[in-house]
Amino acid sequence: MATKKKMDFDRSKPTIVVENKSTLVTDAFVKRMIAGLQAQIDEDFFPAWGLTARLVFKAAPPFEHMGLVIKDSSDEAGDLGYHFREGYPVAYVFAKDSMSDGAGIGGLTSTVSHEILEMIADPGVNLLAAQPPPEKSRRATRLFSYEVCDPVEANSYRKKGVSVSNFVLPEWFEPEHKPREMKMDFLGVVDSPFELAPGGYVDMFKNGKWKTLWGPEAKKKPASARHRLNARKAKRSVTRTSANS
Repeated sequence: MATKKKMDFDRSKPTIVVENKSTLVTDAFVKRMIAGLQAQIDEDFFPAWGLTARLVFKAAPPFEHMGLVIKDSSDEAGDLGYHFREGYPVAYVFAKDSMSDGAGIGGLTSTVSHEILEMIADPGVNLLAAQPPPEKSRRATRLFSYEVCDPVEANSYRKKGVSVSNFVLPEWFEPEHKPREMKMDFLGVVDSPFELAPGGYVDMFKNGKWKTLWGPEAKKKPASARHRLNARKAKRSVTRTSANS
């Protein structure tokens, strides 16, 4: 019997398959969470970004798709948490870490929201936004990673009863805008491009090196926990090796 060929990946509305491999939350809860996350994508994120996705629980559809897996904790030291399967991204969220320090179940759902929105905006973890130096400044141009939730990650709101992550708007990555000229994030907690909310952070590339800028009150994360940054660094290393070969 001939194997059925998978349909092409739909870049205009990619499918993200959500799998629950955690013992800390039930499948029924994850399904309810997905309903809130889908509402956030359809009603909040798509109007702001023009980007969307379709969330599917567990069953892999007969076409190429992205993925997100919920597990209890990382299996191994240095687990990237974000990698590529047959060229399509798969993110891992670890329930114990997400619900620690009193964050509870809302910490988990907002983390899943965070990962999904950033996967939609930059699935290949290879987009950067340039911040030129001020006029007559000797400072080098800074390149900011295209992470839409990191700068405001400590802020969340509820959608269909589910806690979801705040996110910045496209204007946040555009240095030509003046402070308070327009809205910069969905909840309106920052006023200027590249500004960090309390608890937020951003990864910046300058002079050949990555550096993390932390907003006030930010809880600094160890490098091993920075899954998308690690994936971004790994891709850059591969690109540089290929270019020099």
